[in-house]
Amino acid sequence: MPLFTTLLAMPDRFEQLLAQVPDDHLNWEPDNWAGIPSERFSALGHLCHLLDIETQGYQVRVMRTLTETLPELASLDGYQLAHDNHYPQQNPAVQLARFRAARSETVERLQALPASAWARRARYGNYGEITLDGLVRLLVSHDHQHLAGMQWLLMRLNADRGLGLPLR
Repeated sequence: MPLFTTLLAMPDRFEQLLAQVPDDHLNWEPDNWAGIPSERFSALGHLCHLLDIETQGYQVRVMRTLTETLPELASLDGYQLAHDNHYPQQNPAVQLARFRAARSETVERLQALPASAWARRARYGNYGEITLDGLVRLLVSHDHQHLAGMQWLLMRLNADRGLGLPLR
């Protein structure tokens, strides 16, 4: 799947997984997080995190990479964002719409770039020096981590809560 198609598909892919979580379990968290392939978030927490990392993380990192010379890009503390932004109190429909709009904005900005922009460089935490191309690939990787985290959470809902959620 081409990179932009993959990025644009994320809100729909996430929505399909979120739709499997009963409303009264959107903030449920397991007692044991062993094996989680992503950060430890409830289903609603994953959604809110994706929105915050899109808008406060990757959109800012992309802009800085495009406009500054070898900027130092900040990593964000996802758990601090969850606390500061009150993830459990958020409306999932509103958050999903915001994530969908933010992701569209990100992709539109990226698609408009000239080929030369993809070689622009930045320093990003433990990754060291990376290109804009690499930064966008990290965004795709982050998406995959949270899709995997949602699958893991659905597994735990079935195992721990006996919900019998069907595979879809």
